[in-house]
Amino acid sequence: MTAPEQEASGLTRVMDLHGFRFPLGTETLGVSWQPRERRPGTLNLKSCELQHPWSDRLVRDELAALTLRDTIAYPFQDRVLDTLCAYHGLESTNILLTAGSDNGIGLVVDALVRPVGRLLLQEPAFEAWRHYAALRRVRVTGVPGVIGTPPVADPNPLLDALRDAPGPSVAAVTNPGSPSGLLFSPSTMRRFAETARALGHLLVIDEAYGDFVHVSHAPLVAEFPNVVVVHSYSKAFALAGLRIAALLGHPDLCEHIGRFRSENAVGAPGVALLERLAPQRERWREIWRDVRAIRRDFVDRILAAHPEWRVLQPGANFATFWSPDPAIADAARDHLAAHHVRIRSLSGVPGLCGCFRVSLADRPQMRRVARLLDSVTDRPSARRNGLTVEEGPAR
Repeated sequence: MTAPEQEASGLTRVMDLHGFRFPLGTETLGVSWQPRERRPGTLNLKSCELQHPWSDRLVRDELAALTLRDTIAYPFQDRVLDTLCAYHGLESTNILLTAGSDNGIGLVVDALVRPVGRLLLQEPAFEAWRHYAALRRVRVTGVPGVIGTPPVADPNPLLDALRDAPGPSVAAVTNPGSPSGLLFSPSTMRRFAETARALGHLLVIDEAYGDFVHVSHAPLVAEFPNVVVVHSYSKAFALAGLRIAALLGHPDLCEHIGRFRSENAVGAPGVALLERLAPQRERWREIWRDVRAIRRDFVDRILAAHPEWRVLQPGANFATFWSPDPAIADAARDHLAAHHVRIRSLSGVPGLCGCFRVSLADRPQMRRVARLLDSVTDRPSARRNGLTVEEGPAR
């Protein structure tokens, strides 16, 4: 394949496929795509899958109870929707299943953002928001969601952006934040919804990690017709491999988005397993409580060894640490990678300079990770001066 020739319109490019020429869109030139890479022998603490022995057993037992029909037949969603009505306290017409939150965000951009052409994106946010907006040629206005060192959540830039946005727009906010782990209060989220409604904007709340910190924005959906929530069962119920989530919203919005045929992307095994797992909320709450306990133990060990570091609260099934030394984020990532543990450095994420994120596994694994991080230390000037770090080469 030779280099593509871009047409004068700027909207298409001609690809030469070994002599076969065909026009393709240019929207993909600005986005990257990389398939997941299998890494045998590596502990993945980067992607924030729920890793807990109790959830492993629960999912394994319910998976074993599925029938052949749950795999080979097209899924029916009526029973699982009844189950989710009880889970969220909403009507079935308020719930639209999607193939993971990534697919849900794509549907929101297609069905709600693209017609108005404006997305106010409180950042940092899940990369899928900008990815799908670029593919749909939607203009994105990035709005800072964190300030300070160490970072704290700040609602004011989004409130200002809602007031300044021309005409109807879609605003997206993640709560609790990812990858920061910072949380806006219920009163702040209500203020976002009220301000957006008064000015004619839709508010989309990505609550992928909400269950881990007892946060649900479903009550806002019941009260505000301009609020849509992205809820991930893949995260909360350890179903990352089955890719299942939901959009929660006004029935007319869900009916409109449903015309994009999201149900055709949701597989029968995911529907059947979700129907069995969602009613077991008390068992999941026990798991989430233990995840928080693992997090507290891990955080306490890290901060005891590194008193100059901070952790961003409340987190979720991950812990985001901040150091006054900006080089620490990459140093921690690289040191753990040398010991076959993957984490995420946030050094390039706006507002999170000096931060790195570690998702959680079981207690023995997290104790091992804590011991490994003992070897990662700030430069002397960072420890001495607190927030002031001398210029020097990153390690």
